Amino acid sequence: MKRILILCIALLCLLGACQPTPEQPFVIQNDQEKMLETAKRVEESKSEPAAEPVDFYERLGAPRTFQKQLSGTGGRLMVDVDAQVILPENELPIIRVSPDRFDRQRLLAFADALLPPEAEFVTPEVMPVGEDKAYYLRSKGYYVRIIQLMQWSIDHWDEGGSDHFDNDDSTRADVEKRLVETLYEQSLAPEKMPRVAREDLKMDGWWQATVDDMTLFDILLLTNPWDGTVERLEYRRDSLQNPNVCFWQSIPNDIPRQQAEATAMELVKKLPIGDFTRSFGRVSETITNASCTREEGYNHQRNYEKLLVTVDKDGVAGVRYDAPYVVEERLAEKTNLLPFSTIEEIFYKMILVYDNLLNDGTRDKSYWTYHIQTVRLGLVNVPEKNSENGLLVPAWTFLGYIHYESPYENDDVGTNGLKPFLTINAVDGSIIDREG
Repeated sequence: MKRILILCIALLCLLGACQPTPEQPFVIQNDQEKMLETAKRVEESKSEPAAEPVDFYERLGAPRTFQKQLSGTGGRLMVDVDAQVILPENELPIIRVSPDRFDRQRLLAFADALLPPEAEFVTPEVMPVGEDKAYYLRSKGYYVRIIQLMQWSIDHWDEGGSDHFDNDDSTRADVEKRLVETLYEQSLAPEKMPRVAREDLKMDGWWQATVDDMTLFDILLLTNPWDGTVERLEYRRDSLQNPNVCFWQSIPNDIPRQQAEATAMELVKKLPIGDFTRSFGRVSETITNASCTREEGYNHQRNYEKLLVTVDKDGVAGVRYDAPYVVEERLAEKTNLLPFSTIEEIFYKMILVYDNLLNDGTRDKSYWTYHIQTVRLGLVNVPEKNSENGLLVPAWTFLGYIHYESPYENDDVGTNGLKPFLTINAVDGSIIDREG
């Protein structure tokens, strides 16, 4: 399996005693109107422009480093905090944003930036084989590659061959049977795949293109379940080379990080992503591994805007662009923030209980360690009540990675240091609930 480097690109550019469980858990945005009123209060007496540099370390009483060790869940959860505290240099605003869906023109512009100029789109439709089976219409050359991959997987099943079939729990016998069916499909396949015109591409499912009728470029279009519009785009350079990698892991790679970053940024400049919206002056949205907000009583689950670029020694292997948004209005230029001492108190109360799956009774022999390496004050997107819109609000995020130990596993997750263990609204102290 190829070693690759995953880059997450931001758009816009002492052992403590066990902590008591709070009598009433903090919640996210239980009163957004009150939060906005509190946030704006500082504007009534502001004496300097919001663009002037701010020393938040002095204003909020925040340290430049933060160290602490805590334990909970009968000693099976350890929290090791050895973190840099990173604060912005300007006032933190509150900004309303709205979803920016992909239309056909924009999707085609993405395809033009990602695909070779000579690539042609092909049909992903299926052709019937008998009464109850069908297969995707592919060329004989493409089937040669599929058969080679399947044969290699069968011959090396216990040395990594099974990795290509992890998603469907196939056994070696299953793949051997499938190989026989694939050989039959190849005998029916044409020399060239049927082409499809750009204007006939559908706005759902996926687009595929080829240069040589052996390799397929994939562009997957994921739609919003509520309105059917495209809200995520995924690109793979080769549909048969989809490594089992995690965007949230830091993986050994074949190329220097500086080279990978340069390759990724060269691509980003070509993509039709418009004005970057993740940075506002010297204030940025905090980037994490979290994929979305959790579902609230008044809103469905929301994906975070994120652009991820996969780079290997051959160049850009994959791209994923999630949930773009546009700025609607700035609700406050300056915000009234809680002192760090209050944030620290909330952290001690919540870090051992929030999202602690060790408390569910199914992991009695598991031991986890949260390694918190960064404490960052920045903007975080939360759903606006009863609306498709979101609010970028000031929040403290405690970031790092987690170490798991059990009779079944011994592993680190989130080794890029961007796993959010706790996110605290810097205005009202509520917990911002993240998924993933």
